[in-house]
Amino acid sequence: MKQYIILAFALFSLSYSFSQVESNNKKIRVFLDCQSYCDQDFIKREIPFVDYVNDRFQSNVFILSNAQVTGSGGLEYTLQFTGREVFTGVNDTLSFVRQATATDDEERQQMVQTLKLGLVKYLARTEQGKNLQITFKEEEGEAGKGTEEEQEDPWNLWVFNARLNGYLNGDKNYFRNSFSTGFSASRITEKFKTTTSLNYSVNKNRFGEGEDAFEFSNENYRANNTTVWSLGDHWSAGGYIEVLRSDFSNYRSSWTLSPAIEYNFFPYSESNSNYVGLMYKVGPSYFDYIEETIYLETEELRFKHNLSLDISLNKKWGQLSGSASYGHYFHDVSKNRLTFSGYADLRLYKGLSLNFSGYYALQRDQLNIAKGDISNEDLLTRRRQLDSNYSFYTSFGIRYRFGSIFNNVVNPRFDGAGSTFFF
Repeated sequence: MKQYIILAFALFSLSYSFSQVESNNKKIRVFLDCQSYCDQDFIKREIPFVDYVNDRFQSNVFILSNAQVTGSGGLEYTLQFTGREVFTGVNDTLSFVRQATATDDEERQQMVQTLKLGLVKYLARTEQGKNLQITFKEEEGEAGKGTEEEQEDPWNLWVFNARLNGYLNGDKNYFRNSFSTGFSASRITEKFKTTTSLNYSVNKNRFGEGEDAFEFSNENYRANNTTVWSLGDHWSAGGYIEVLRSDFSNYRSSWTLSPAIEYNFFPYSESNSNYVGLMYKVGPSYFDYIEETIYLETEELRFKHNLSLDISLNKKWGQLSGSASYGHYFHDVSKNRLTFSGYADLRLYKGLSLNFSGYYALQRDQLNIAKGDISNEDLLTRRRQLDSNYSFYTSFGIRYRFGSIFNNVVNPRFDGAGSTFFF
C-alpha cells in the first residue's frame, strides 16, 4: 500500500511539473543579450509578463543590445529584436540615447520603456495580447503642436571634460602615490569629428625603508588631437597629432603627425553591429631623448607608416573583435612592428560559451631605449622602459550553464553582505 501511495505522489508531482512548464511556455520566452551593461534584475521586475530564459536556443524572441558613444559623451543603445519559432520573420530594431548627464536610473528606465515597445508586436500575436493596454502620455507643453521645434545649442555641439585623480597606497615597506589631471574637448557631427585631450600624471614609489630604500618617480605629459572628415558611406580621411613627454619612455619631448585614410567595408551606419575597417597612416616623428639611446642618438627626425585592419562584430552568436597592424620606419625597414589583438565571446551550444582575449606584438622599432646597464631595480620595479623584441598578454575562459531555463525570480536578499563602505 505504501508503494502505491509513493507512486501516486510521484505521478502527481510529475504531472504538476509538466503543467507548470506548459503554463510557463504560454508566455513569450525572451533571451536578452546585453553586449553593454543592462540592469537585468530591474528589467525582470518591471517586465514580468515574459519568461527570461538562460539559453538563446530556448527563446522565441532574441534581443541583442549594443551601445555606441555619442558626440556629447552619452551612449546610443540599439536593441535588435529577432523572432524565432512562431515569431520567425518578426524582427525589429529600436534605439534610444542616454545623455552624458543622465543617471543610471534614468538609463534603465529608458531601457525598460524601449524593451516594452519592442515586445508589443510579439504580445499582439499571443493570447496575452488581449490583456495589453496602450496609453499615450503627452509631453509637457507639447499638446497641440504639430512639429517639434529645433532646440538651439549655445555650445555648437562642443563637449568639454575636466578631471582630477589621486591615489595613495602603501605599508611599512612600500609606498606609492599618484596624481593625474586632464582636459578634453570634442565636436562630433555626421560629417566631421575632432577630439583634443591634454593629460598630466606623476607616480612616486618607495621600496623598503630608511637608508636602504629605493625611490623613484615618473612624470608624463601628453597632448593629442584626432580630426576626421567623412568622405561618404565607406571612406574617411583625417589625421593624428601627438605631443609627449615621458620619463618612463625616455622622451624629453616627442612630436608625431600622422595623416590617415580609412575604408570601412560596411556602411558606417551599420558600425554598431558590423565594422571592418582598413586604415593607412603615414608621417614624421621627432624625438628628443632624456638619455642617449642604444643607437647613440640624443635626438632624431624619422618618418614611418602603418597599415591596420580592425574588425568588430556583434551578433546573436556573440561578440568578436580584433586588429592586425604592421608599420616600419622608412630610414630602416628592420625597425618595424607587427601586432595582433583580439577578443571573442562565443556561444557555442545552448549554455556553453567561450571567451578569449589576447595581444601579441613583434616590436623592433624601440628607438627610445636608453643606453646603459640594466640594474636589478630597473628589472624589478620597471621604472623605465627596457629593450624587448616582443610583448603579449592573453586570457581565456569557458562557461557551461544548465538546469532550469527560466530565471524570472529576483531575490536581492543578502546581496550587500560583507560590503565595505568608506566615508
